Amino acid sequence: MNFSTPEIIIITLAVVIILICAFVMFSIHASLRRTKTLEVSVAKIAGAILKMQSMLKARAASDMVAQNAEIIYQDLLQHLTPIMRASEISMRDTSEHELWRALGGILDEYNKNPFVLEQLRRLIKLDSSIARATDAFLNRAEHLLRHLAAADPDGILASSFADGLLGQSMTLLSQAKQLANQ
Repeated sequence: MNFSTPEIIIITLAVVIILICAFVMFSIHASLRRTKTLEVSVAKIAGAILKMQSMLKARAASDMVAQNAEIIYQDLLQHLTPIMRASEISMRDTSEHELWRALGGILDEYNKNPFVLEQLRRLIKLDSSIARATDAFLNRAEHLLRHLAAADPDGILASSFADGLLGQSMTLLSQAKQLANQ
């Protein structure tokens, strides 16, 4: 098989074109593989960023509650004081914050005398300022619990508030309010 010069040039050109095409296809394939790897990496990074963002939001919300705790406690106490005064319930004699002493006093009184529920029902039914104070206390306490639940990824803080003095007092006042509305 003897090839003439133009045939050799055509065959050589075809082989070069085939090699160039193979090289381009290999390069494209390698680029696609790198792109796929980059996509996976970017997806992992985006997931990590979203997780960090939610953790930072939760921490910021918790920090905000902690920084504003005194304001929140005073607001709740402001609405609880008229209820206690009208029902002649005194605070616990402890070194706790006034809010916790007030909530503890209400629960202590109820544990000693279940008639306190009836007394609270009458006050709510007959005195509109006590009814407003009860509604305001319950609304603000519920808002605090919702905020804590949203900001507390473990749920430990929110459940300790909900199961503790605040939650128990909310239950007692809610029952008295429901009885007053019947």
